[in-house]
Amino acid sequence: MKATFTKAVRYNVEAVCRTPLRTGGPGGEMELILRDQQGRALIQGSSLAGAFRSWLEQVKGKAEAEQLFGSQECTGHLMVSDGLFERDAESVLRPRLRINSATGTADSGGKFDTAHISTGSRFSFRLTWLGGKEMEAETKMVEQILAALHGGEIRLGAQKSNGFGCVGLTVKKRIYDLCQAEDHTAWLEDREDGQVLPLPDIQQSSQVTFTLVGQADNILVKGAAVEHEESSSVTRNLREAGVPVIPGSSIKGAIRTRTALIAQWKGLPEEVLDSIFGRTSAQGDNGIAGRILFEDAVLSPDQAKKISRIRINRFTAGVIRGGLFSEEPVCSKLQIRITVPADCKTGCGLLIYALRDLALGLYNLGSGGAIGRGQITVEKIQIEGPKEAHAELSFDDHRRCVLSDPSGLVKNWLDHLEVRA
Repeated sequence: MKATFTKAVRYNVEAVCRTPLRTGGPGGEMELILRDQQGRALIQGSSLAGAFRSWLEQVKGKAEAEQLFGSQECTGHLMVSDGLFERDAESVLRPRLRINSATGTADSGGKFDTAHISTGSRFSFRLTWLGGKEMEAETKMVEQILAALHGGEIRLGAQKSNGFGCVGLTVKKRIYDLCQAEDHTAWLEDREDGQVLPLPDIQQSSQVTFTLVGQADNILVKGAAVEHEESSSVTRNLREAGVPVIPGSSIKGAIRTRTALIAQWKGLPEEVLDSIFGRTSAQGDNGIAGRILFEDAVLSPDQAKKISRIRINRFTAGVIRGGLFSEEPVCSKLQIRITVPADCKTGCGLLIYALRDLALGLYNLGSGGAIGRGQITVEKIQIEGPKEAHAELSFDDHRRCVLSDPSGLVKNWLDHLEVRA
């Protein structure tokens, strides 16, 4: 009987989380981390395969994806294992808050926590390709997939538009020629003596990157837990891997709220925002994935200053007994990085207006906007597009804005908005 495959290629992958990674499904008010029977965090092989297949379909087409991963009519040639995290992988809670789009305030019952695997955590998984000599070109597609994952073109898990799911890879490759006795024995004994694989270069997708450079003055994004010190409680800024950050979800929420006002002013339908920023499931569908990618903004841990406050009884105007508490806002230089597909002209145009308004101080990031917190002093907004196209908005000490647009990027987007309106 003829063998079903005569060659096997195994890729042993060691991955490190460059950003937080969220692997679990919804569980009440908290999204939990998916774990195996021994309690180790994992990302399912089906999730990995789904992310890989989706990228391959976009880049190479559906036929190539079905050839490698299979379909209802044929069996695929690639097996994807679960990704298993090291035992010391840290699980972190982040508080989240749903905002009522009509009022701009917290939605009733909208506070919830989500759990994720911390930046810097490591996990491993294995890809095994089975086929014949005439199918070896498929292994090049596998290596392109791994290169796309390493380069950030593929992201894993949930909340990708909030900056989650970016990983870096080290890959070892082992080829087994099952017609050779030595390789056949090595395959049966499951030997993993592969060589480090240099990942190939891939063509990056056409995208526009907005980088806001400035200073965060007195900003506080509250962490999931209040810390207690002596006679008072202390609320510190949310941290990721020990470093204070402004979460991508917080940046996205503030900018989306401002963008909604701009879109309304421009006479754009509400569906435009859903197509750009995404939305959760509604009316029996599976929701819409956002097209704009927001990343966490890292702050300096050395610039936090403790401020004591008291709670006031709103009826008597007196101090509430035991109402002393402290907060630790951060003053720090920061960069906010946002990535948009180049063909999303409406999103780019709206984002220009929203980032300009942030620079003008018309809205804030984080909590405490009513007491002057979360204002960003913006130095410049750099824009980099395809084919070396670029633009820049710079701001002086009086928040006056000057636009440099040699490539016509911004003009093109704003003209497009006027046409849509």
